[in-house]
Amino acid sequence: MKDSSNPFWLRYIPGFIRSKLEGRHTLHAIIHNTGWLLADKALRLGLGLLVGAWVARYLGPSQFGELSYVLAFVAFFQTIGLLGLDGIAIRDMARDREASPLILGTVFRLRLITGVLCWLSAIGSMALFRPGDQHTLVLTAIVSGSLVFQTADTVDLWFQSQTQSKRTVLAKTLAYVLNSLFKVGLILAEAPLLYFAVAGLIEFAFAAVALFVSYKMYQAPFNWLWNYQWAKRLLQEAWPYMLSGLAIVVFMRIDQIMLREMIGTKELGIFSAALPLSTTWYFIPMMIAQSIGPSIAKKKQSDPIGYAHTINQLFSLMWWITLPLCVLMFLFSEPIVQLLYGETYIESAKVLAVHVFTNIPVALGVMQSIWILNEKKNMLSLYKTAVGAVTNVGMNLILIPKYGVMGAASATVAAQWISSVIINKLFAPQIFRSQMLGLFNLYRYK
Repeated sequence: MKDSSNPFWLRYIPGFIRSKLEGRHTLHAIIHNTGWLLADKALRLGLGLLVGAWVARYLGPSQFGELSYVLAFVAFFQTIGLLGLDGIAIRDMARDREASPLILGTVFRLRLITGVLCWLSAIGSMALFRPGDQHTLVLTAIVSGSLVFQTADTVDLWFQSQTQSKRTVLAKTLAYVLNSLFKVGLILAEAPLLYFAVAGLIEFAFAAVALFVSYKMYQAPFNWLWNYQWAKRLLQEAWPYMLSGLAIVVFMRIDQIMLREMIGTKELGIFSAALPLSTTWYFIPMMIAQSIGPSIAKKKQSDPIGYAHTINQLFSLMWWITLPLCVLMFLFSEPIVQLLYGETYIESAKVLAVHVFTNIPVALGVMQSIWILNEKKNMLSLYKTAVGAVTNVGMNLILIPKYGVMGAASATVAAQWISSVIINKLFAPQIFRSQMLGLFNLYRYK
């Protein structure tokens, strides 16, 4: 007798695969959740690249570089605003549903207060960093307004902990599509740069409203509550992750800041145009980690051997997804850039051919973050990213004056490998071994 509780899509896949999936309801939820996340990212990949490239063409390298500079600057404050709480909140709600009201209410209030403070700090910091540059200051004030609206992402933590990312995907996809149409309208109306900064803010506002509506439709069976003890507990565990996140932003964004200050906005525009083509693939490991994270947290408690085996399998999977991807992007970087951006940005092809190889260490690092979270080795996360940040800054200081945008791309690749993989040889040798051997473990997925 067939299990009527199996999802509808199971009947459409080959029989030899279906027989292994029938009745495995936890795995069904993970696959269903991952499918929604994949659909969202696929839409963003296609629409984002097309509209983003059109915006870059319209603005030109110099204005596009100026906007990229402000976005990179605000990214530091966005990381502070999240407080490093995502993984911890999702893990604790997956393990203890009864604590969810206190966790959600506490996280929301902490983020709202921090978001407002970060918005004001971003404006004040830019005023000090670039005194007299009123245009950049206005751009910063607009873009950093998103720090308040990102508080709404607390709703997503609840959906993730219940493996129901469909709710978030629908809300954010609607906001993203509307905002993309708005940007197209700005291009057709020949709007100035300032309006594109406003467009970014509007997307966050749309997403916040859409998440609120989605939550009202699929509301949790409790009210959110503030709790001082939970605030203290969450922040005590989260601060290394927040600092780690800042370190990640340093070696993901500092090259853009340094390029602007050292060689100019045009070169920054050339460099920034390559980044969406390179970094958009980061969603693959992040999507997998987001979907499988709650189940691994439970497996850590109930099946330690299976938990360790799953971590090893994830490293292998990352190798065999990202390595072919990097090779293909390397081989076709020039025609891709020429098609999307035109001759004005042709130098971006060389940046893409190098920078795309960050995908391998990023993927391995994301999978290790699952292990770090469940082992509560939060200081290791901080050490790794701090070393990566220092490495990237140091290499940029040496390589940008000599090699320009190619120096910045090379510095980022090296920093990612050091931070995500090589440093594990010292701090987590068993993980280093699993990461490296993962390249040769394809047979596990047969």
